[in-house]
Amino acid sequence: MPLQAPHTDPARTSALRGAEALLSLRGICKAFGVARVLDGIDLDFHGGEVVGLLGENGAGKSTLMNIVSGSVTPDTGTVAFDGEVRAWSHPRQAMESGIAFVHQELTSIGAMTVKENLFLGDYCTRRGFIDTRAMHAGAERLLAQVGAAHIDPDAEMGRLRIADQQSVEIAKALRSDLKMLLLDEPTSSLTAHEAQALFRLVNQLKARGVAVMFITHKLEETLQVCDRVIVLRDGRLVSDRATADTNRATMVAEMAGREIRLDAGRRTEVSAQQPVRLRIKGLYSSALLKDIDLEVREGEVLGLFGLVGAGRTELLETVFGARPVEQGSFELDGQAFVARSPSHALSQGLSLMPEGRKTNGIFPNLSVAQNITASVLRKISSYGFLDGHALAEQVAQGVDHCRVSAHDVGQPIGELSGGNQQKAILARCLAVGPRVLLLDEPTHGVDVGAKEQIYQLIEQLAAKGVAVLFASSDVLEIMRLASSAVVLSNGRVADRLPASAFNPVRIVGAAFRYLDQ
Repeated sequence: MPLQAPHTDPARTSALRGAEALLSLRGICKAFGVARVLDGIDLDFHGGEVVGLLGENGAGKSTLMNIVSGSVTPDTGTVAFDGEVRAWSHPRQAMESGIAFVHQELTSIGAMTVKENLFLGDYCTRRGFIDTRAMHAGAERLLAQVGAAHIDPDAEMGRLRIADQQSVEIAKALRSDLKMLLLDEPTSSLTAHEAQALFRLVNQLKARGVAVMFITHKLEETLQVCDRVIVLRDGRLVSDRATADTNRATMVAEMAGREIRLDAGRRTEVSAQQPVRLRIKGLYSSALLKDIDLEVREGEVLGLFGLVGAGRTELLETVFGARPVEQGSFELDGQAFVARSPSHALSQGLSLMPEGRKTNGIFPNLSVAQNITASVLRKISSYGFLDGHALAEQVAQGVDHCRVSAHDVGQPIGELSGGNQQKAILARCLAVGPRVLLLDEPTHGVDVGAKEQIYQLIEQLAAKGVAVLFASSDVLEIMRLASSAVVLSNGRVADRLPASAFNPVRIVGAAFRYLDQ
């Protein structure tokens, strides 16, 4: 089902752009060390419009958002908001002025209740004591305003679905006189249904005169939802167009500065004569997985599709030894095999790129080199000491093969763009020389160019005989990359199909098959 997008009236959009801007940026420049992140940005934003901010990772999108929200101070240039020139030194000053920023990595406190998160730092009090009754009533009122009346104010925040946590964050923004809402990759962890609910809320805020600006890598989403699209590349403003005046191909060309074949695909089916590299039989876990049978052959790219909670991550982690096997058996190249631990899996030629690079993938304070070689320290050590020559060779090979862009391999990986962090994690996976490569949302939160590079790397590995099993919640990614696909629904295999039978309606439909069981 397509997203229910806010209605875009071209005449109204034109009128808005002729009115006084709510937010005006002039000559915004920002550098971190020698890296110039923003270079002379001039932009205006108006109340009652939805603006998409596009660009490859490292284009300067997040830095621009952080400047608007008061988290980062520009080196030069001016920020005018609501008719006044501002020089915010703290995000709270921007919040008090009416700007709210909902980050991709949500900042709520999981161990606290919903109402405690909503009123954090400004609890309702009565005669010097916290008034929990007033907080509860206030929470119900705020949640109802964002269409989230179903959320219990007394529920523990960490136990909510990501979509509901996001709703709470937006509800918190409504406590002040909200004038501008900033969203960073708001649908990256949402199902299609949850995304529709979010954009209905965006539509409501737009009708109230709130300006909404969000970063996204989903081009179809941008065309359906936004009144205007801004593209940054290498810290510079490339284009600022009404949505009606652009299209998918134009946006990609502007972001990348080059042509990217969005419709290109491997989609070659692997012969049944190819030997089975990984066989899974009768895999069962009381937590989620139910009687899973799978085969992945040499050179095959098998896609795992499913909705949130379908069991994709649990399946990959079980194969990798990060979860116990309750029932079922595995074969690796025809030999019985069960990974006792991730380190055992690595030693046998299985490698996993986990979902959520910031929480499970990178070591943010360690260098790029340390992150790339983390899985092969024993291999490049002798008598307990690292072999510097072998380490440098491994790092150089990983950076070159995976096209990791860094000023220096000694810099903390947390300073790299999301796409380059992801490619560094992939380089770490490849350092072990895998027979089976397990990928969980391999292009999550990366730009179009980095995504295409990752696709090409996966295709090259498959061509060399590596068996690839990857999980994705993006049906277009499954159809673009996989040579065959398995659809999971509520922990069960709902459908299996070769590339020749790929159909988005069939794939998505199968994902709902066992939801009521």
